[in-house]
Amino acid sequence: MKVKGRTIREFQPPTNLWDIVASWAQQSGYKPVSRTESSILYQRGTGILVAPQMLQVTLEGGFCRLEAWVKIPMINRIFTLGLMPGELVIDKGGSIGMVPRDKARSQVNLLLRHLGLPLIGELQS
Repeated sequence: MKVKGRTIREFQPPTNLWDIVASWAQQSGYKPVSRTESSILYQRGTGILVAPQMLQVTLEGGFCRLEAWVKIPMINRIFTLGLMPGELVIDKGGSIGMVPRDKARSQVNLLLRHLGLPLIGELQS
């Protein structure tokens, strides 16, 4: 199982996409950390006890691109002699970063459920 990288979903968004995402973020503890006209990057956690969980939502050309990952702090990468990647997918499988990946997948699946999309773990990669 490949664990390096980001979990990506692309779909046709509902007209109230930003309202759904904002409501989910507030309920799930994700905070916006950067914003452009077409994209918002959210983060959950600070990386002190558990690696930060990231979600970027981008609306472009009538499609939505949702990217979710666990960001591995540099200190963790140093302790593993650089063997730990900087970003981990939140898909099921693999034992690297299992706890934060499971937490992120659970939260992102709540958003996918609100959007009426297949949940992560239900799709075959």
